[in-house]
Amino acid sequence: MSQESEKITTSARRSIVSRMFLYICLTLILVGGVAGGLLYSIQFEREVEREHQEMMRITNTFKPAIAHALWQYDKQQLRLLVAGLQGDPGVSYVRAVDTDNFSAEAGTRPYYAHVTRIPVHYDDLLVGDLSVAYFNGSPWMKAFENASPYIGSIFLLMLVLAGALVFVLHQIVTRRITRLARAVNSRIEHGILTPVDISPSRAMDDVDQLMVAFRELNEQLIKELERNKLAQHQLSQVNAELEDRVEERTQHLSETIAQLNQTVDELNTTQSQLIEAEKQSALGGMIAGIGHEIETPLGLCLTIESCLRNDVQAVIAEHPELVKTEEWSRVSESLELLRENLRRATSLMKSFKSVSAGHINDDNDWIYIHNTISDLLRSLSPMLRNHPYEVKVDCPEDICMQASPTAITQVLTNLITNSLKHGFAGRAEGLIVISVKEASHNVIMEYQDDGIGLSREAAKKIFEPMFTTCRSDGGTGLGMHLVYNIIKQRMKGDISIEPSNTGVHFRMVMPVSKAQRRDKGRQAIY
Repeated sequence: MSQESEKITTSARRSIVSRMFLYICLTLILVGGVAGGLLYSIQFEREVEREHQEMMRITNTFKPAIAHALWQYDKQQLRLLVAGLQGDPGVSYVRAVDTDNFSAEAGTRPYYAHVTRIPVHYDDLLVGDLSVAYFNGSPWMKAFENASPYIGSIFLLMLVLAGALVFVLHQIVTRRITRLARAVNSRIEHGILTPVDISPSRAMDDVDQLMVAFRELNEQLIKELERNKLAQHQLSQVNAELEDRVEERTQHLSETIAQLNQTVDELNTTQSQLIEAEKQSALGGMIAGIGHEIETPLGLCLTIESCLRNDVQAVIAEHPELVKTEEWSRVSESLELLRENLRRATSLMKSFKSVSAGHINDDNDWIYIHNTISDLLRSLSPMLRNHPYEVKVDCPEDICMQASPTAITQVLTNLITNSLKHGFAGRAEGLIVISVKEASHNVIMEYQDDGIGLSREAAKKIFEPMFTTCRSDGGTGLGMHLVYNIIKQRMKGDISIEPSNTGVHFRMVMPVSKAQRRDKGRQAIY
């Protein structure tokens, strides 16, 4: 309904009749306005002249008697005459004064009307002035009242004239052109390729000639369209055959290219994963080997330190006076430093040996992840109790997998320890969220905290062995490398750092069963 009304409105706006009617009306309004203005100005001048003549008639009636009163200095008579003149309709103020300021006045001098001064003569001798204020209605309004019937008649006449002109124009020109346009639009809308069947009138005026010329042009265009349509049909058949051939060959080539691209992508992905895994495995193996080689001489040093401490104690037992000497203080301090550093080296060697995930063997049993996480949090409760941090676990109790609880415990222990030492450093509060879900025969574990997060360099190198941001605080840089080895090598899964606005977000995907991990390892080899 709205489209139809809009179409009618657009058609009316584009119609020649409506535009001609508008132009004629505007022209006649302009002409009528000019004529009305002239008529109004003439009426106004007549009203002004009539008002002046009326005032002069009134003053001339009283002027001789007022001149006689001024000449005789008859003040009483003068007042009566002035009052009588002021009582005439239209006169609001009268003042008579002689040359010696002998005067009389009646009424209040107005400020909105003009006061006319008339010289008063007695026997051709100037004896004074007569001031009169006359107002009998606004000449503008009287002129408008007198001219409005004529102006209305002019505008009504022009409106009738405009309607007649438009009607004649519509009958002679626009009606026939509109009929031609409707016939053409009807054929366009319905796709009819037939000549426009409109017969001209007997007069054969300009519009009839236009209609005949348009019909001849229409016939020529229809013939040309039929020839083009036939040629286009033949060309379409040839193009269809060529397109079928090209499409068939293109499809075959696209399938080949897609297979090659998929193969190349899989090879590149596998190559990158193998290189990374091999690099991490080689580094971990090298560090574990170094730790194993150093463990023997380190144990010997611990034994020697113990024997040396026993010998020193025996000497002190025989010579207790040596305890108070400066030499004994230096020896005691050196022994303490030696013990402390040997213990630190021993701890470091244990960390080196733990880098390899091969010693985790108890992965035949099926474990419930929720129970494993709960046992871990209970074992870490002494460490967590000393800090005002909160750990939230979102793990359904029925999710289970065939894995070593030790592996899951080591992964989460290292992650929680990093959050407490690095993520929440210098903060009074913090939140750790551990969520677990199962999808597509995989266990997906996500670890998040709201700590300070990781820099771009740290996120890139976090899984490399010996990388730490707190070397001065005793960090070895092996914890996250151990996590990487357990997830990638032992669990045959994947670990990644997900984008996060605050803190860190690790995502770990691990196969549910040991058989799946075995098959995945074989696929990586072959």
